[in-house]
Amino acid sequence: MRIFDPPEAQADEPENNAAEPQTDPLSRFRNWRGFLAAAIAVNVLFTYGMWNNTADPGVAIWFKVLVWLPFNAIATALYIVFMIKLGKASDENNQTGGAIYALLSIFMIAANWITLFAA
Repeated sequence: MRIFDPPEAQADEPENNAAEPQTDPLSRFRNWRGFLAAAIAVNVLFTYGMWNNTADPGVAIWFKVLVWLPFNAIATALYIVFMIKLGKASDENNQTGGAIYALLSIFMIAANWITLFAA
């Protein structure tokens, strides 16, 4: 069963719908540099919170194994994706060639694991 618009509503619509450009409503969420910045901010907040939670030696190992280790595995996979996506030279990052983003991703992977074992 198909419901048709009343004739009054059809008259207000433009005749040439194909001429209008189709815009992607989610294009603002496909910015890899912004996603990297948000991931670093979440990572810093998480690491700060976990550093304080592991201050008690009695529960430190449980926080590390049950919370921090899975987070580091997921964050490592995410930073590898950032390294691949942003490491290539493109129109958006043609001035740096993506090397800064790749180095930043490597640094964040190393910092995550070093902080886990140092806590």
